[in-house]
Parts: sequence; C-alpha cells; structure tokens
Amino acid sequence: MSTSTKFAEFLGREPNGDMRMRLGHTIYVQKGFKFYTEVNGELIRIPLETLVAKPWIQRNFEAEKIFQRRKQLAIDLQRSHIPSHERKAYKRRMGWVGAH
Repeated sequence: MSTSTKFAEFLGREPNGDMRMRLGHTIYVQKGFKFYTEVNGELIRIPLETLVAKPWIQRNFEAEKIFQRRKQLAIDLQRSHIPSHERKAYKRRMGWVGAH
C-alpha cells in the first residue's frame, strides 16, 4: 500500500533561526545544535544517544538546510538585476551546476 504523504516535510523557520520539520509522524525542531520533538505544543529534548542511534534525523535537517539555502539564492537571483547568462556563469564557477 502506498501513500501520497512524504516522509519529510519542511514546516518553516522561526525568526530566531529555529528550524521545524515533520519526519514521519513526528515533528522535530532544531534550535542551534540541539534537537527537540514537539508533543502537544511542548518541546522535549532528544538525548544524544537517540541522535546517534537515529542519524537520519540530522541527515534530513542538513539536506533541507542545503535545499532551502539554494532555493533562497535562486529566488534572490531572480529578483536581481543580474542577467540570466551571468547567473548561470556564477553557478558554474561555484560548482553548483555542470559546465554544459
């Protein structure tokens, strides 16, 4: 049986920098280098042993941070006065896309 629900869903970033994601049926919050689960609106800190046993939590947060950073750069570049061919040249220089 397959579902249309994704395993990981980005729920947003707070103004203070806290990042919120849903992984499976659990909502996780990252504050600095510490991870919490959200249960009934209350944050419960995840012990280091659990993070070591479940490395996919940190891996998903890191992948989402990279994606959000690239997405924001793309949005900012689209809004800028820099022509498309110069944006593409910049991305090639940075190594983000292959030189076609």
